[in-house]
Amino acid sequence: MEFICLAAGKGSRMGRLGSYLQKAMYPVGLKPFLQHSLEQLLASGAAPAGSRIVLVVGHLAQQVEAYFGSRFEGLEVAYVRQERLAGTGDALRLAATALQGSGSVVAWQGDLFVPSQLFAQLVRHPRANVVTLGEGHEDESPVLRATTVGDEVSRVWQGAGPLLDIGLWKLDSELLPEFGKVVATGGEYRMLPNLQRLIDGGVRVGFVTSNEWVHLGGTLPSAEENVRQVARRLWLEGSD
Repeated sequence: MEFICLAAGKGSRMGRLGSYLQKAMYPVGLKPFLQHSLEQLLASGAAPAGSRIVLVVGHLAQQVEAYFGSRFEGLEVAYVRQERLAGTGDALRLAATALQGSGSVVAWQGDLFVPSQLFAQLVRHPRANVVTLGEGHEDESPVLRATTVGDEVSRVWQGAGPLLDIGLWKLDSELLPEFGKVVATGGEYRMLPNLQRLIDGGVRVGFVTSNEWVHLGGTLPSAEENVRQVARRLWLEGSD
C-alpha cells in the first residue's frame, strides 16, 4: 500500500506564521508536526520498510522537501507540487500521477495528527474506500457532516451528522483522477463533494470512527487552543 499526505496549504489560520513556515512543519516539541504523524504511521505496522509515501507540497514546498528528503526512517518519499492551491480534490488528483502501484491508498491532510491505531484500523478495513468520522466542535461547518447507513456512508458532504469527516481516508487509487471534477465556489476542487458524486454514482464507502480530532488547521474553538491541544496530545503520547 502507498500513502499520500496533503501538505501544500498556506496555513492562513495560523496568522503571520504561515508567511514563513509551512503549516505541516510547525514545530511541536523538537519535531515538525508532520513528523509525528509519519512516526505514528511507522509504529502502526501498516507501512513496513520500503513503503512509499507521496507528499503533495505547494506553499513553502522547499521546507518539506529539504527536511524529509527522499527517505525518512525507511519510508521512500516522493513529492508532487501543487503549483496552484486548488483544493484537496485537486491535490489527490495530482498525487495519482506519482503512484507506482494499484489498489487502495491511505491519504490524509497534513495538519491532522493520526495515531498509529487509526492508521492500522483504516488499512485493515475490508472496503477499498473508507472515510474517518469523528465528533467536532458544535460550530463546525455543516457541510462536513456525514450520514451513515449500517456500515456505509450515504453522504460525506452536507449529511445529517452528528459525525464529521476528519480528513483521513482510504481510497481506491483508480478513483483519484475523479476528484478533480466538481468545482466549488472560489475555483477549488474539494475532496468531499467529489467523493459524494462518486457515492451517488454507486461507489460504496465504509467508515471508521475516531474519538479524537487533533489538527492544527481549524479555528474552533480557536487556532491557539488547537495548537495547545496538539501539544497536550503529543505530550501524552510521549513524543519529544
